[in-house]
Amino acid sequence: MKDVLTARQLVFNEDHEVFACEFLCLGEADSDILSHPQVGLLQEGMTSELLASVCESIAKSDRHLNVPIFINIDQDFLSETDSLLPVKPNIILEMLATVEPTDYNLKRIRQLRRRGFNFALSEYAFDPSKSMFFKYIKVIKVDVLNVTQAQLRKSIPILKKSKCLILAEHVDNQAVYENCKALGFDLFQGDFLENPFIIDGKKISAKQHSALNLVSELSRSDIEVDSVADMISLDPVLTTKILLLINCPLYQLVRDVNSVREAVVILGLNVVKQWAIIMSLMSVSTSPTELFRTLLTRAKTLERIALHKQNEQDAINPSECFLVGLLSGADAIFEVGIETLVSNLKLEARLKQALLTRDNALGLLLTNVMGIERFDSQTFEGLSNEEICLYGRCHQDAALWADNVMNNL
Repeated sequence: MKDVLTARQLVFNEDHEVFACEFLCLGEADSDILSHPQVGLLQEGMTSELLASVCESIAKSDRHLNVPIFINIDQDFLSETDSLLPVKPNIILEMLATVEPTDYNLKRIRQLRRRGFNFALSEYAFDPSKSMFFKYIKVIKVDVLNVTQAQLRKSIPILKKSKCLILAEHVDNQAVYENCKALGFDLFQGDFLENPFIIDGKKISAKQHSALNLVSELSRSDIEVDSVADMISLDPVLTTKILLLINCPLYQLVRDVNSVREAVVILGLNVVKQWAIIMSLMSVSTSPTELFRTLLTRAKTLERIALHKQNEQDAINPSECFLVGLLSGADAIFEVGIETLVSNLKLEARLKQALLTRDNALGLLLTNVMGIERFDSQTFEGLSNEEICLYGRCHQDAALWADNVMNNL
């Protein structure tokens, strides 16, 4: 079975729980992607053989979170006459907008449904002819950026009668989410967790300010082991949380770690600093917990890319990459503008630049990684095949790491 690189995007229900994952196929890659990059962003359509490879890769990496999996298909897939290779259950085949409800396609969908597949209709824009699909599909995905509010108010009550789940695509902020929820959408996909309502002039609370001070101190490149241990140990709750996490199955240590100083010796200074920053941010956040899955994945993706590029002339510090990835969502964590937050952090100038203007090497890397997360076509167009393979592999590994962390928090 071929190794296939995929990027993952989460689908949420109205309680911000993960309902499903959508996987974008980036193409095939040799296990040594740095020296043997093969295919970057998938150019050809999905085939039954490739679908089997994608499902196998997802299953092996355990990144499906035990929820349904959306995978895009086009007309070429439905037109295949070869017998479908066996795949894992719980697959929702998402038909692109170019697929028409012809007699042949409807017959093919019925055949695939008998084999256990579910279907979704993507980018539905209230075309009446597409209603012929409704009795065969489970999810209708509406791109809320490409329809008007009047269309939504008129059409969503009608769609609800289809008994399909109605999913809002491109829900890019909290205002859009609240509107879609009020209209009756069942599921939501987009960046709304990262873009909550920001209240102008909102003050940072004393507790939040203390957390930011700790983040600032732990972000110093010249901080020593004793200082880190002493600083964390001043907060008994933070100390307990870090030790519980370090002693969980995530690290598979042969014996329990009983102090922050011991944790630094065993796992290293940077690891303990990272956990202290993560736990500090989580302790003062009122945002949905799933926001941290996204930020942890992003932070670890950046760190892993930097580790792969350490021997290059313009190498970036992996620990700084992790920190910037985590702080890229700090405005959502604190529900305060990013400029206000950065002004309260004692960060190196290059880190502030990466977070605010993104016009340096680290900022560009952050932009590209966020583009991969969001399936942004312009991001893929600006990357070489080798970069897409590297980013894809690092994103896959980071998502698995973040899932393990979330399971143990």
